[in-house]
Amino acid sequence: GMDAYDAQMKAMIASQQQQQVATPTEAAPLEAQTDNFKSSPRWRKKTKQLATLGPASSSFEMIEKLFLAGADVFRLNFSHGEHAQKKELLDIIRQVEAKYDHPIAVLGDLQGPKLRVGTFANPAGEQLQGGQIFRFDLDETPGTNERVLLPHPEIIEASEVGHVLLIDDGKVKMEVV
Repeated sequence: GMDAYDAQMKAMIASQQQQQVATPTEAAPLEAQTDNFKSSPRWRKKTKQLATLGPASSSFEMIEKLFLAGADVFRLNFSHGEHAQKKELLDIIRQVEAKYDHPIAVLGDLQGPKLRVGTFANPAGEQLQGGQIFRFDLDETPGTNERVLLPHPEIIEASEVGHVLLIDDGKVKMEVV
């Protein structure tokens, strides 16, 4: 895991420092003489680290700090916030990318479709009991505690016995019977 990686990187850096101290009269490699960030072990790793950006990590300084700490990919969650905010974050990421002349990947996490049901006759909605049979159909009549309109015939057609429908971001599960 990361502990082993950290230990390996520390050992490698210590080894490099000992070599430089042991032979001060010899010219050190150009990479070691410069303060070039690309000479650090961070750039030689074989894994990618992902950082999700949010309100606490949306400034140039914080994104730069995350990048220098090892983030290779920045995730933008499009389920929250405005698209203009995501554009600002993308612009900042590209500024960090330009500053360090190193490509940075961006992952746009898109929200899945939100499918709505029809209206209910009772304005307050309906209470269902666990295990109760409830029908989703194409009837536009206001719903009851036994049925409601699901204006997506493709879902009704694709549903098979045993399939599970997740409702309200998975808080409610309905099994097709």
